[in-house]
Amino acid sequence: MNKSLRLVSHLSIGAILLASVTIATSASGAITKASVNPYGASSIDPAALTDVILTLSSKGVTKKYIIADLEKMATKVITINEPFVKKVQKFNVIPLSQLFAKVKISPKQKVVTLALNDYAYANTAGNFLSAQGYLAVLRNGEPIPYDQGGPIRIIFPDNSKWAKNLDPWNWSLQSITAK
Repeated sequence: MNKSLRLVSHLSIGAILLASVTIATSASGAITKASVNPYGASSIDPAALTDVILTLSSKGVTKKYIIADLEKMATKVITINEPFVKKVQKFNVIPLSQLFAKVKISPKQKVVTLALNDYAYANTAGNFLSAQGYLAVLRNGEPIPYDQGGPIRIIFPDNSKWAKNLDPWNWSLQSITAK
C-alpha cells in the first residue's frame, strides 16, 4: 500500500474513532454514561463456532482454521503495550513461525496478510519472524470482538523492531498467503 493510501486509511480510522460513541443505559432506559470504543467500530456479532476464521496458503497448500483450532494452539501468553489503544494488554498467541510451518512458508517468501476490511500488508516471512510476530487469539483470556480488531490479529512484543511500526499490525485477519 503506498504512503498516501496508508495515510488515508489512518485518517479514516481516526475519524471513525471520533464518530463512534456508545451510550450506556440503565435498566430503566436512562442514559448512564458515554464511552468511546477505542477501536472505533460498532458492536458486531461474533463468528459462529464453525466459521473459518483463518486461511493459510503457500505453494498450493491451504489450511483453514476455526476459532477453536486456533485457541488450542494459542498456548503462550504475552503482555504488550497495545499501540492503538495505548494500554497494556495480555494476549494468548500463536507464534507466526508455528503457523508458517503448517503450510511450509520459507523466510524468503513474500507473505500477504489480509484483513476482513481488505487491508493488506506484505513483507517477507523472514521479516515477520525476525520481528517476533504473533497471531493473537484471545485478549485477557477472552475472545477478541470483531469491533475491537478480532477475532484474531497480528501483534508484536514491545521489544520487536515492529512494535511501533503499525503497518504490519493487521486486525480482523482473515488470511495469510505466501507467494
